[in-house]
Amino acid sequence: MFVTPNKTLIELRHKKGESQSQAAKNIGISQSMLAMLEAGYRKGSDETKIKIADYYDEPIGKIFFTVNCH
Repeated sequence: MFVTPNKTLIELRHKKGESQSQAAKNIGISQSMLAMLEAGYRKGSDETKIKIADYYDEPIGKIFFTVNCH
């Protein structure tokens, strides 16, 4: 199974200057869930995607449904 990291999600967290632990706490999810989302091992529920998009003030599509090939 080939997994593609979510570079957009990683970049958004880095722009805020937060660790995974800090960002996950602020979003309201576990650090392990955020790590798996960033690594591409999990896709996340719709509820989780909404929380993340709201936290970063970005459209869900930009974070989760675009090709991350930078």
